[in-house]
Amino acid sequence: MSRVNQPDTLVTLLREIQRRLRLLESTGRPAARAPVAAFQPARSPEWPGTDSAEWTPVVRLITRPGEVLIVLDVVADTAGEARVLVDGDVAATVEAGRHEVTVTASAAVAELTVEARRTGATGSVRVSAFALAG
Repeated sequence: MSRVNQPDTLVTLLREIQRRLRLLESTGRPAARAPVAAFQPARSPEWPGTDSAEWTPVVRLITRPGEVLIVLDVVADTAGEARVLVDGDVAATVEAGRHEVTVTASAAVAELTVEARRTGATGSVRVSAFALAG
C-alpha cells in the first residue's frame, strides 16, 4: 500500500497493517465483562434450609426487569415445600422435588426470594435455586 509510485515491500506492508490495527484498536470499545455467577454446593446437606414449620427465607436474588426462570431443587427429610416471591408477592409454591418456575420481575430492581418450610412432623427442608435470565 505504498503512497508513492514504488512497489510495496514487506516492510511497507507490515507498517500499513500495524497502522490499520492501531486504528481498529483505538475506535472499538472494550468487551463487556461476563456476569459473575456463584456455584451452589453440590451436596444437598450443604444447601441452605430450615427445620421450621413457618416460612423461612433461604435464598435471595436481586435482578433486573424481565422474565426469569428459576430452577429449584427441594429436598426434605420430611414433607416440605418451597415458594418463590417477587418483591414480597408469592409467585409459586412447590412441593419437594425438582421444579422450573418462570416469574416476571417488573420493577427497575426486583428482589426474588425463595422461602421454605417443613410441613411434616420433624426434619428439615433444603433448597438449591438457580436463576436464568430470559
